Amino acid sequence: MIEQLIYNKCSAAMQADFEKAGKVPPEGMVDFTCTCVVEKIFSQQSITQAKNSCTKLALQKYGQL
Repeated sequence: MIEQLIYNKCSAAMQADFEKAGKVPPEGMVDFTCTCVVEKIFSQQSITQAKNSCTKLALQKYGQL
């Protein structure tokens, strides 16, 4: 349940960021990034650390936006 809450918050934040920038995220990017964030948080990383490392991984996988 906590995992889903974190995932949903992450997803909503990413969607809002893309919307604000007037862009559409690549297919699968939000799921990839937020799943990563959940995994990192549960492996004892801080939210900031998880966000930074998962954003970097997503940009490597999906390219610069």
